[in-house]
Amino acid sequence: SDTEFWDKMQAEWEEMARRNWISENQEAPGQVTISTIEKGYYFHTENPFKDWPGAFEEGLKKMKEGDLPVTILYLEAAILQEPNDAEAWQFLGITQAENENEPAAIVALQR
Repeated sequence: SDTEFWDKMQAEWEEMARRNWISENQEAPGQVTISTIEKGYYFHTENPFKDWPGAFEEGLKKMKEGDLPVTILYLEAAILQEPNDAEAWQFLGITQAENENEPAAIVALQR
């Protein structure tokens, strides 16, 4: 319906504003990159799970429950703890795609 379309457009607009789409050489408020290798993927700095033990496993649980935003936070935390965890990057990319954040999904899957 028209209402659903405009609601989705509004949500996408708010997501773009929240992410403050910037060039690769600038840092967005509330976002941080973990290294120059991951250019283009901005992690949430206000992630309450960044020091969570077993963040990857918790992320998988939340994924099964369908809670995509929380899944993303857990997977980002897991990657911040272990930046070379290919499986965590893969699940993060898949989850970002399911959450309709294609730019973040592409960067995560390329990693």
